[in-house]
Amino acid sequence: MGRGAHAGSRGNAIVPIIMPVETPTWEYRLEAWPATAREALGVLVRDAEIPNEWRASTLIVPTERRPDVDALVASLADERGNGNGLPPAGWYADPWSLSPWRWWDGTTWTGYVSVPPKATRPWFPPKGDTTPGLRAGGIAVAGYIGAPVLSLLFVLVLSALDVSVHSMEALVAGQAVLWSVLFGASVVAVRRQGNGSLRELGLQRLKLCDLGSGTVAALIGRFGAGAIALVFFVIFRGETIRRSSTVLRSVDSTPLEIAVLVLILVVGAPFFEELFFRGLVQGALTARFGSRRAIWMQALVFALIHYQVGMNLPQFLITFTSIAAVGLVLGVLRWHYERLGPGMVAHALFNAVVVVVIFAT
Repeated sequence: MGRGAHAGSRGNAIVPIIMPVETPTWEYRLEAWPATAREALGVLVRDAEIPNEWRASTLIVPTERRPDVDALVASLADERGNGNGLPPAGWYADPWSLSPWRWWDGTTWTGYVSVPPKATRPWFPPKGDTTPGLRAGGIAVAGYIGAPVLSLLFVLVLSALDVSVHSMEALVAGQAVLWSVLFGASVVAVRRQGNGSLRELGLQRLKLCDLGSGTVAALIGRFGAGAIALVFFVIFRGETIRRSSTVLRSVDSTPLEIAVLVLILVVGAPFFEELFFRGLVQGALTARFGSRRAIWMQALVFALIHYQVGMNLPQFLITFTSIAAVGLVLGVLRWHYERLGPGMVAHALFNAVVVVVIFAT
């Protein structure tokens, strides 16, 4: 019969147990049964020559004889009726552990199962969290260093061919190389250290609810980054804080170039950067340092890669701290939802605000 010829609660469940003998055994916990019902079952088991052992109200039999015992329980129910010892109809712990709950109709188990709601995951990892992560730190480091280096080298090659480093062609080529390395590192990591699927890094199809959570996170990140920038503007009042973004210097206001910029900042960057930083990097840091430290550390390395040659001190501090704050929000989203969708939406909306403000002013 399974996890409770009674199974009136989780405590009254049948579960496999390991005995200090070679024969695998199965345990029937019948403490909720009346003594007369247990005695009747004991007689049937003995008459069927099924090896058994009683420990208080618990019947232990060889696992291979479990179907026979289940049949005896069913026959006992037919003979005695539901009013003479067997539990009433209701939801009980699934005896076969295929689902948390299974419907008992009063005489036998049915095919009706129930899955309880998933436990709410905290917004930040609790102390002692044992999330395994992905042991691919070397691949993550190679991608982190290799992506900007190879992108820069490719742009320099274009420059040697008389293509301006500030041209749209150089921008697109540089981003293509950068993203190819980030994506390639992610693929190599899951194939060598994981199950071969990018789902292991949290890449799943976007859900409608991701739009809501991503929008809220984008607003939090945007206002947080703005507050940080305002503090540094006050501290460095009088200093020259200029815009140095290579992407923005490469774009005029033609419709085509604006469209390319939108594709880069609002589509490409959110996808590839979230996959690499919140998927691979955060996963690798989790495996090495734990979930709590990983969220903080990935935010720092995410901010550091946004440094650009020629930045002055105020500009570097504003860029680093504001992007680190955004990276922290994105890392929390990755942890809480266990997928990249909400972070990709938040990242896209965050960048979209930048594009709108820049071209509006």
